Amino acid sequence: MKKVIWISLLLLLNACDNNTEESLNKSMPWKSTVTAEGYTNVLGVDIGKDTFKEIMFKLQLLAEPALFETKDGKLSLEAYFGKKRFGALEARLITEMDADQALLKQMLTDKVGDREATPSNLWKYKITVKSTKIANDLRVWRLIYLPISDYEIKQMKFFGEPEEKLKVSETAEYWLYPSRGVALLYDTAGKEIFYFVAPNEFQRLRDALPKEAVIKIQ
Repeated sequence: MKKVIWISLLLLLNACDNNTEESLNKSMPWKSTVTAEGYTNVLGVDIGKDTFKEIMFKLQLLAEPALFETKDGKLSLEAYFGKKRFGALEARLITEMDADQALLKQMLTDKVGDREATPSNLWKYKITVKSTKIANDLRVWRLIYLPISDYEIKQMKFFGEPEEKLKVSETAEYWLYPSRGVALLYDTAGKEIFYFVAPNEFQRLRDALPKEAVIKIQ
């Protein structure tokens, strides 16, 4: 059953005595903006520009990057941040660093320990200190925001009307905002997922979204 967070959000929006408008905007995922340089600013970080190290510094959070491998052998370099409060909202974050397959395969040959299975049917590999130092200086091309609370349609509308919708299943659909570098998965029977990239990398994001049972509805 969906948890109603409407009252909490209204209280937060009205708490001007204790919070500046700027800090409130930074804490809310729907307040993302496109910078003059063409990057997407959300939670006070610039997606598409900031390196993994810079994002950890700005968020004041630490995370360990790791390699992930799909069934067809494609690798990605990601870092998972545990539960964090942003204003009145709580979320978990995932950053994906921009690295070509050649670099990732090099990291894989220098992995630490055995691979681990994940709930998303990927293989996870721990990387060495040397590879971690390389990861720290790679730019983050995609930020994934995983809300702790389930969103209802009235909260989703804080993002505004999507430029396009894609049906995923009977209960889920993507809301796409290419000009803002934002894609949302809205699921009435599950958890929402928010994706942020620089607008000029939106097609890359779209290509990376799950393809199963996706039917264009608008």
